[in-house]
Amino acid sequence: MNLKHQKEFFVQELKNFFILKSSVRSWHIPVLAGLSVGIPLMVGLYFDQSKAALTASLAGLVILYMPITNSIFKRMLVMFVCSFGMMLSYSVGLIFSFNPIVAVLVFGTLAIVVHYVARTFNMKPPGSFFFIMIAAIAFMMPNDLSLAPQKIGIFTLGTMGAFLLALIYSLLIKHDLKENTSQLSIIIDRNPYHNGIESALVGLFMAISLAVSYIFEMNNGYWIPISALAVLQGANSYIVGKRAIHRIIGTSVGLMLCFFILSYFNSNVGIAISIIVLQVIIELLIARHYALAVVFITPISILLAEAGSVSRLDPQQLIESRFLDILIGSAIGVVGGFFIYSQKVRVYSTVQLRKMRK
Repeated sequence: MNLKHQKEFFVQELKNFFILKSSVRSWHIPVLAGLSVGIPLMVGLYFDQSKAALTASLAGLVILYMPITNSIFKRMLVMFVCSFGMMLSYSVGLIFSFNPIVAVLVFGTLAIVVHYVARTFNMKPPGSFFFIMIAAIAFMMPNDLSLAPQKIGIFTLGTMGAFLLALIYSLLIKHDLKENTSQLSIIIDRNPYHNGIESALVGLFMAISLAVSYIFEMNNGYWIPISALAVLQGANSYIVGKRAIHRIIGTSVGLMLCFFILSYFNSNVGIAISIIVLQVIIELLIARHYALAVVFITPISILLAEAGSVSRLDPQQLIESRFLDILIGSAIGVVGGFFIYSQKVRVYSTVQLRKMRK
């Protein structure tokens, strides 16, 4: 690419950065997402059970997997399967977090399996993201098997709340849905090796990101694998790189917004309301402009993670550490995206796998 083409490309990308894409997504889903995350958080904070509230709120994110389909049975079936998957991911993280080496190996393996299943069944976005994100958070929690049943029970209640909201929503608007697409629709991959190779690389870089968190003893180190995974969600190497840039820009602005919220709305009610509003805004923007959505993803992620201790936090110190985590994770995601979407790597891996089968 010569200098003229590079300049044209840069100008076009700069113009695209300020354009909101069109979206056919219903406004109902953002509202449901806000309620699924916000209701358990507000109830838990009201009863001074902040840790339980956080766990239930994270489980409420399963509502984002509800498909738009005329069949209530299919919709509820997908919700049930995804709820079980998220509970399984959370449970695995809690059980195998007793040793860093074991945690890294199990987390990498879990990421491989989850990503492979999501790709095989052609799950619509957010795909494997929240399953792996929930596992990353659970792996970084203090290991105490005596508390695991209680935590899993609370997480299950969160998914049940989201399931109930999805059912009520489905009964109320069942005649308004016209799009007939399922969240889980089996596809046939023309190259059966591609999904396996991609999943193996995603698992490898998830394991590396968690290992980095352990090696450098990062506080709340799950931000590194989560940031890496968010960047890896791109459909090709170009989108991966673009997402990394958008994430860094969006994170920088989002941290300023988070500083404002922590400084002026650091009561339990203020945090709960902020999370609900932020979640609704994110779901409205995520398909239209990733960088703009990240501006709101950053503060809601921090607030969900720190909901139980906002009154004791130093906003400046917290934001500095989160920015470093996200920067490291995004860098790992870019490197991972290069390998995952490299045609040479795919061809070489496919040839080697075919040789092994002979």
